[in-house]
Amino acid sequence: MLSGQEKRAQSTTAWLHKEPTGISVRDSLEEIKDFAYKTFDQLDQDGDGFLSRQELHNAFTDELIGWREKSFVLFLMRRLDDIAGAYKEEWAPKGNGFSRVDLQEYFKMVEISDEGRAKPADNAWMKKRNTGGIDISQTFEDIKMYALEMFDSIDQDGDGFLSKAELESAYGEETLEWREKSFIGFLIQRIDDIEKAFNEEWAPNAKGISRMDLQEYFRKLGR
Repeated sequence: MLSGQEKRAQSTTAWLHKEPTGISVRDSLEEIKDFAYKTFDQLDQDGDGFLSRQELHNAFTDELIGWREKSFVLFLMRRLDDIAGAYKEEWAPKGNGFSRVDLQEYFKMVEISDEGRAKPADNAWMKKRNTGGIDISQTFEDIKMYALEMFDSIDQDGDGFLSKAELESAYGEETLEWREKSFIGFLIQRIDDIEKAFNEEWAPNAKGISRMDLQEYFRKLGR
């Protein structure tokens, strides 16, 4: 729940929710990330490598900080739990805030909707570690099985390889559920690495992902 002071400050952060003339919400998100990186050591008053809610509150109430920077701090305060959950530092105690790594992974996951609201990207669940009950190793297995089962339907020209164009065509299907869409998004983003996983000597000029590429790529991931 927001404190009274945070509620009073919301008028200065309206640009985070609605895109006014002359302000790009997407650009502002990049500015928030840049601000967090540059001021991290200054905000981290106890020097433990994590920004706590109290440390962010101290910055928010600092009279020397301008309204725009305050709105950046408020953005971080309101999403502290989500940011802290973006990456699991196994060596660190829980509940002490978020690290630079958390920031990096969070801003990889988040995207801005057309209405200017921050929301998880379609494949955000791929980047979470031990949050929300997701088993990342099982997720990789799910992606592999999905790709193998749907291979023929995605392989529109029937050449035995999934090209980027074929994957993008499948990704654009309106009837595709978000989870399957994120599976295909995973393949598109990593197509260059996956197609190198196995050398098909009989098809030296083939472009795209074969069944053997899928098998070998995910086998190596599981090591």
